[in-house]
Order: sequence, then structure tokens, then C-alpha cells
Amino acid sequence: MKSSNFTAGQRRVLLVMIILVIAVFAALVGFIATSLQDQQSPPPATGALSILDEPTVAPAAVTPSPTPVPTTEQFTDGITSRVQAARLLDQIERQVETVRGLSPRAEVPLNFLDEEEMSSLLHRFHRQRDPEALLLPYVSLGLLPDAPVSIQVGQTAGAYVLEEEQLYVVTNPSQINADDRVLVLARAYDRALQDQYFDLEAAEARARSADARLAVAALEGGDEMLLMALYRHGDLATADWAYLETLVLAELPSYGEELDSSQAWARLQHFPYREGRRFAAALFEVDGWDAVNRAYADLPRSTEQVLHPERYLAEEPDTPGDVFVPDLSSVLGTEWTLGVRDTLGEFVAGVYLEQTLTEQMAWRAADGWDGDTFVTWEREDGGRVRVWRTIWDNTTESAEFERALLTLVPQRYLPTRPLEPPRGLPGSWWETESGIVCVYRVARHVVFADGPDVDTLAAVVEALP
Repeated sequence: MKSSNFTAGQRRVLLVMIILVIAVFAALVGFIATSLQDQQSPPPATGALSILDEPTVAPAAVTPSPTPVPTTEQFTDGITSRVQAARLLDQIERQVETVRGLSPRAEVPLNFLDEEEMSSLLHRFHRQRDPEALLLPYVSLGLLPDAPVSIQVGQTAGAYVLEEEQLYVVTNPSQINADDRVLVLARAYDRALQDQYFDLEAAEARARSADARLAVAALEGGDEMLLMALYRHGDLATADWAYLETLVLAELPSYGEELDSSQAWARLQHFPYREGRRFAAALFEVDGWDAVNRAYADLPRSTEQVLHPERYLAEEPDTPGDVFVPDLSSVLGTEWTLGVRDTLGEFVAGVYLEQTLTEQMAWRAADGWDGDTFVTWEREDGGRVRVWRTIWDNTTESAEFERALLTLVPQRYLPTRPLEPPRGLPGSWWETESGIVCVYRVARHVVFADGPDVDTLAAVVEALP
């Protein structure tokens, strides 16, 4: 009996066909297994993302040539495919590494989410950051409205989650055009490189005050703005900063209608990307990315250094001075509890003054800041004492800040009635609808304080150095 009715040539063709069928079947099984694994892997429950002339960068500054980016057609056709999206992201990553001058120290884990999953992830992140606590110093000063926080996240194409050290990409963003997606993902990957090289969580943990946190955020945000500008335009001098800033700010969350309508809140949100960009550009002009990288080891310590980069770059940097405000619990009594103790900084001083005074007067008065301590005490019946004690570079600067406050109080606290300082205490005193306000200066120090009544505030002022 014959073993086969096929010729030798036919057997060879048949063997090749069987091998091809087996290979296709194996590839199909692998693809199905990978897809099921992706669907069964939920995203982590927590995560974190991580005014003034335009900067002029010297032509001699080292800047890379414009980098080709994925085309709109490529991104539109491929964004619905995880495989194609991963390939495009790989291209973006290699371009970012070239522009930023950093190679990854480890592979950045990549996760794909749809828009709803990304929104849920970002909402959890922003809620777990405790926005009420972050806003409290500014609310207590009266810079921001005391309003409930209601978080609504913006649309994004991707984000680097700091605590998870993972990059999340939206597979089908519906409200972001393809060109903008490329820049958003480039910025997210830049943040991943920042984290691998400079440990962003540790850097942010070193910032112990509201002022220092803004300064560190400005370094990180300025880094991201420079990366996007060089990625898109190839140099800083021709970058469309307004467009890039709008793109970044669109991703920030809304904290509610009252905050969204606050000019002061808008200034605080812009700071890391507007003033931060100018700060990073000043460093870049000195020594390219090397100067920016070194700043992560020697973080800016105040918004003063961000607003005036020359004070950060000086051989002896201008660092904030310590400002002492004693524990007043023994003066106020047991019914009072400490609320806030923080440092607000030059930028907040300028924004606060600018709410009432002209822009020129506000920022001239804020310049010369050398340190501050802002403290509040509260009582169950709603009574509150606030003390903002500042120190200035010299007596001329302190006198200018005092004059600004003396102009501000009668306008901000309308109606006001001047009072004779009690117990022979220094300064100017007023009665307002909410209590008593006083402003006084001693050499380089200026005190701005208020309380519910004359006796309480007089006891506080007597206890201050």
C-alpha cells in the first residue's frame, strides 16, 4: 500500500502550507492572550501627575534642530490601535530623549486607558492630593475665596503618574487634535525622565512651605515648557509660548466655579508654567540643559529666586531669611487653636497687593522680600487672629511694603475707621466690619495683623518680637 498519492513536489508544498497555518494560529493565540491580559489589568487606584517679559535666549545657546514629529494622519489612523499607538509613542520617546539630552535609566511602563478611565484616574489623584489643605494658606490670607472644592478634570491625551512611575495614554481622545496629542505625550514622557534622574517625589518633599512648593513646581513646569518648545520649534526664541501655556493649562483640573473665576487663582495656576518657563530659560541660556539639571540638586528655595533668576544664579544666592512668630497660645488662651503656619513668599505678596493696588505699585512693593511667616489662630465661635510678619532686604524696601499696606487697608476693608493705637503700641490701626486691623514696621520687619477686637489684637502685638 502506498504511503501517499502526492508527488514529492506536492508534499513539499503541503508541508509549507501546514507550517504557515501553525505560525498564524500561534500568532493569533498570542494576540488574544495579550489582549485579555491588558483588559484584566486595571489601572492603579492612585497616582500623581506630575508676570513680565518674554525670555530672550542668546543665539549662541545650544539648541537642537526642530525634530520631526508624527503626522496628524499617522496619529488619527493609529490612535484606535494599541499597537500603533505604542509605536507612535516609541517614536515620540526617542525624539524627547534627543531633545532633552536624557536617556531612560529604565523602561517606563506603558498603560492604555479610554477617556472615562483616564478621567477617573485623574480625579482620584487630585482628590488624594487634598486640595483644601493646599489652598488653605491662600484662603486664610484672603487671597482666594473660601468656597467648597468640586473637582472636575480636564481632557488629556496622556499623563505620567508619579507615585506609580507609569505612563498612561488615552487610546481615543475625542477633544484633543492629533498635533496637540504629540506635545502632550512628549511632555508626559519628559516628566518620566525627570523622575528617573531627579526623583521628583523627593524633590517635592523637600519643599516645606507654600512658597517653596511653588518654586519647585516652577522648575518642573519650566523644564516641561522648554522641552515642548524645543520639540515643536527647535529653539526658544521663536516658540509660541501662549499656545504652549494654553495647552498645559487646559489639562489642569477645575476646583469649582468660585475658584475658577478668581484672578488670584489663575495667577497661582499659571506660575509654574509662565514664571517657571522664564526661570528655566534663564538657566538654559547659561549652560543649556546641564544648568536645568543641576537645579534639581540645588532647588530654588523661594518664588523670589524664580522671579529673579539672577538671585538664584549669583555666587551667593539670595535665600529667604527666618522670620520668628512665637507660640501665642498662652496669650490667647485655651479656646484658641493654631490654624496655619506657613511661608507665602514674594509671588503671593505681589498677587495679594495687586488685588487692590496698581500692578506697578504691587510688584515694586513685593520686590525686596527676604522672608515671611504667616500664622492664624481660630476660635469655635468664628473668631480669628492672623499675623503676617515679613522681613525685607533693607529698611527702604520694608518702608515701601509698609506704605503699600497702608494704602491697601482702607480700600480692601471698606468701610474702615482709624483708631488710636492702644496701650501705646506702634503702627496704624483701623476698625472694620470684621474686626481690628493693624500695620506697623520695626526696622526691616513689617507686621500685618488682624483680630476680632482691640484687646485681643493688642495682646498679640505685645507678644511679637
